[in-house]
Amino acid sequence: MATIDLKSPRSPSKRLLLSFRIPYHTQWGQSLLVSGSEPVLGSWNVKRGLLLTPVHANNDLLWCGTLSVPVGFRCEYGYFLVDDERELLRWEGSRHTIALTSEFQEGEVVEIHDLWQ
Repeated sequence: MATIDLKSPRSPSKRLLLSFRIPYHTQWGQSLLVSGSEPVLGSWNVKRGLLLTPVHANNDLLWCGTLSVPVGFRCEYGYFLVDDERELLRWEGSRHTIALTSEFQEGEVVEIHDLWQ
């Protein structure tokens, strides 16, 4: 699984892991990534988004990735099909919203299971 951990002096010390998981069948040389409204997800720039890692589960190809975010994290995000150079091939076409409350505990894992829309 891909992991990104951004630390800045302004970030709250309490952090949790945000884990993305989406089934999608790709062709050779294609990958999925998550990009979104916050810098940790590339600020909608697919070249800086979270590149997901393929995992075979039975007959499915799942794309997974994890990043560290502060408790209370909020953003919009979407999935993008890219080539080996991270050139955009296809966008899912919809934006998702994450709004994590401050009730989550330090180090907790929040799993996001999506389907390509």
